[in-house]
Amino acid sequence: MAIHGDLFSYPLPEFLQWLDSSRKTGTLQLSWEAGERKLFLLSGQVGATASDGLRGRVARLLSLPKLAQGQRVLAAFDELTRTPDVDAAFDAHGVQARWVRDLGREELFAAMTDLTIAGRGTFHWTEDADRTGEDWVPSDMSIRELLFESLRWVDEQGDVDKALPIDAMSVRALSPPSPSQPLMHRIILGLTTTPQNLGRLRLSMGVSRSSVTRRVHELLRAKLVEVDGAPQVEADPVAEMLEKGAVLMREGQYDAAGIVCASLLASDPADRRVREFARLVQREHVAALYADLPPLVVPQMVQAPQAMVMLKPEERQIAGLISGTWDVSTLVLASPARELETLKTLAKLHRMGLLQLTLPR
Repeated sequence: MAIHGDLFSYPLPEFLQWLDSSRKTGTLQLSWEAGERKLFLLSGQVGATASDGLRGRVARLLSLPKLAQGQRVLAAFDELTRTPDVDAAFDAHGVQARWVRDLGREELFAAMTDLTIAGRGTFHWTEDADRTGEDWVPSDMSIRELLFESLRWVDEQGDVDKALPIDAMSVRALSPPSPSQPLMHRIILGLTTTPQNLGRLRLSMGVSRSSVTRRVHELLRAKLVEVDGAPQVEADPVAEMLEKGAVLMREGQYDAAGIVCASLLASDPADRRVREFARLVQREHVAALYADLPPLVVPQMVQAPQAMVMLKPEERQIAGLISGTWDVSTLVLASPARELETLKTLAKLHRMGLLQLTLPR
């Protein structure tokens, strides 16, 4: 099935929500004044992105701060034509695959932000996910994460433009790059040891203005760069907590990310960024739990009275529903608790050795 349309009649965030909710597999092609982007989807995951010259830009970005030799990066990309294992292809050439994924994600965040703000362009969706012959790089993230992060960029773009309105503003690093910093921060700090204006910085990096200005704004807020003519930028505690929560989520620490969400919602439940992030964390957590507890697997209790005493009353109530005949999906529907809480309880019982999982006959 193929779908065509324009992003004025069908805004990009709404289209991404549809792709996410239907867990689509295929290719989304987006076209506008800045060119074309392709997103390759597998069951709701954005596995890769492609655009003209993207691999060359990634190689240049990694070579500018001397993180990797450009030729090695391009050789690793060439290796991908012979092996589907991304990590193995880059390891073979001494390049860290996570850096390449980070730059693929950066490309998508900036492109989705620009398209959402512009509100124009066209899309073409097809269920053919073949990337053969495409200039693609891995990105490996869910549509939900892409949607949340790009909407967060859109919400905060006004503050970025207010602080950095023109390309002639000069940027100078106040500290050297550190391995503990995000990749784009490391690259910008390495390139601005001597002052560079925003326009030259953007052109030398070969990325969009929204990407450069946002990352410079983050560095300005952290007092790691100075920008001639820029106003004093105070730290945004909500933005900082959301960034930390996003890191926790990517590391699979969903309970910790949930605590961040609960704290932010308690302080400002009207903030759209916070509400979107809370929904993202919950849905990603549910998806991760279903990966360990497939919906059609049938749980069966192991009798251990002493261990049962350690459970909370609501957990014992869910455990009481386990009959050895209902599968996970049926238990979720029958449980008085929310889907997430039910799945967390089943996962806890499994970790405690109180639950055996069997395939349906």
